[in-house]
Amino acid sequence: MNSNLQHIIALIAAIFISAALYATNLNKERLTLLQPLVEHDLSFNTNIDITTDSIILWEKLLSPELEKQQEYHILFPLKMMAVQALITEGNISLAINNANSMYQQAKAIDYPFGTALALRALADTYQSSGNPQSAMESYEESLKIMQKIPASIPYLKTSMFHLILSKLKSRQMTDIEKDFAYLESLYHKESGLPDDFYLPCSYAYYYIQTNDLPKALEYLKQLDSIYEKYPYPYYSSISNYMYAGYHIESKEYDKALKEYEELLTITKKTALFRHVQLLQERAKVLVLMNQKQEACKIYEEINHLKDSLDAQSYLSQINELHTLYQIDKSELNYINIQKNLYYWSLSVILVIVVLIIIAIFRIKRTNNRLLQSQQEQEKAKKQAEKSIHTKSLFLSNMSHEIRTPLNALSGFSAILTEESIDNETKQQCNDIIQQNSELLLKLINDVIDLSSLEIGKMQFKFNECDIVALCRNVIDMVEKIKQTQAEVRFSTSLDSLKLTTDSARLQQVLINLLINATKFTAQGTITLELVKQTEDTALFSVSDTGCGISKENQNKIFNRFEKLDENAQGTGLGLSICQLIIEQLGGKIWIDPDYDKGARFLFTHPIRHAQIKKEEAR
Repeated sequence: MNSNLQHIIALIAAIFISAALYATNLNKERLTLLQPLVEHDLSFNTNIDITTDSIILWEKLLSPELEKQQEYHILFPLKMMAVQALITEGNISLAINNANSMYQQAKAIDYPFGTALALRALADTYQSSGNPQSAMESYEESLKIMQKIPASIPYLKTSMFHLILSKLKSRQMTDIEKDFAYLESLYHKESGLPDDFYLPCSYAYYYIQTNDLPKALEYLKQLDSIYEKYPYPYYSSISNYMYAGYHIESKEYDKALKEYEELLTITKKTALFRHVQLLQERAKVLVLMNQKQEACKIYEEINHLKDSLDAQSYLSQINELHTLYQIDKSELNYINIQKNLYYWSLSVILVIVVLIIIAIFRIKRTNNRLLQSQQEQEKAKKQAEKSIHTKSLFLSNMSHEIRTPLNALSGFSAILTEESIDNETKQQCNDIIQQNSELLLKLINDVIDLSSLEIGKMQFKFNECDIVALCRNVIDMVEKIKQTQAEVRFSTSLDSLKLTTDSARLQQVLINLLINATKFTAQGTITLELVKQTEDTALFSVSDTGCGISKENQNKIFNRFEKLDENAQGTGLGLSICQLIIEQLGGKIWIDPDYDKGARFLFTHPIRHAQIKKEEAR
């Protein structure tokens, strides 16, 4: 089913492409035929291959593309030819409508050349509908605009020719000499072209109208010479018409009738409106010949043709509307097919895009899973390596730290069994055994505390206590057990501060920090300071004047089993335990990186613990 659909779509697309290519080639051929007419402002009748119907149809077909390409220099001459073709067919009303539409379009796009041609087209419609005064005004207005446009001499010649003929037909000789002088000046600028026909034609008609027949004949001979060089049917018709006028003025009526016969033979099939006009002039010649009966027959024929012409004009307008309807219908069908093709194409593209997006999403998700798995494996590997390293470090430190007090216990216990030692020595041995027992107990307690804190089994008992008094007790205790010459002191501006805490655990932290300071401060001072940082927070600091801690070691000082001095006694768990206890109490501990007189540890403690606040709220 999908395969058949694809074949149908491909076939429709191929048909439209072929039709488009055919139409493009056909339009190129039409433009090739129109090119010389546009360049020299020649009537479409000068080309035997172009009929009135052709011009009207071509204007409809070519105008949209010419407008799209903005080729106005071809568009407006073509529109003017279409108006002239409608006049030739006798469809004056439609010709006027088209000329007005042409004028509005030129004005809308501000194209003076198009405006000038539209005015000339309007003048042609006025002339054909028997309104010579309006025709002359429009011709003159067109010429004024055209004179300001470069490279418009062919159009100036033709427009001037039409204006002169209009004046001569109406017997209005105002400024006729100036008109001829201007027309001659144009021919001096450009000559040797097909439009050279218009100057002798104007003079011939002028001298016929003024009854200067010798001069008229002289210019008629010039017309014959130009016609031999450019044998256009349009020139032949004008020449016949001029000769007919010449023969009438010279009273050679038979010759005039022959000229009219030739013209009528041509116009009978191609230009019925012009045919009627020529019949009227032929009837006038018959009246001059006193052949009134023949003239009456022609007038009867004229009336019949006028009725036919009116009917034809009506039918032409109906056909015009029908043609426009068919064109609109065809365009609508074409647009609908294009829309369907567009929607099908868009649907296929959307499906492909969706499939690509799904594929990309799946690949990305798989890659993310693989990457996450790799990261987890790497993390697990590092964790395992760290755990192994920690265990190794722990076993190494513990074996070293436990061995020392155990050796002391074993050695001094053996000494106590000897009967020869005195009481003073026994007392010293007992003190050493007691001290090492306490050290061994502290090591075991540190390990137990760390384990309990990590798994969350350590119990905290919060109650309110005077933290100032607690700090003084801690100082007294450390002062008694310190093994250094450094002075241990307490500094605060507070007389008393009630703090909700686990006093035993807070005391453990303070003792650990102070004892840790005594290990690295042989001389100088060790200061425990307490301040009320905010209404809700107390700030503790333990400062010493010892060797201090280097910048690179400050970042790892709170790591478990971290010992900056391998010879110092301890497991390296003290600061880790302090950190875990302070976090449980709701505070935060850190080392002051800007203190340069030794080392300074600071930690915060909430004055009212969060757990107590919750209980009070409940």
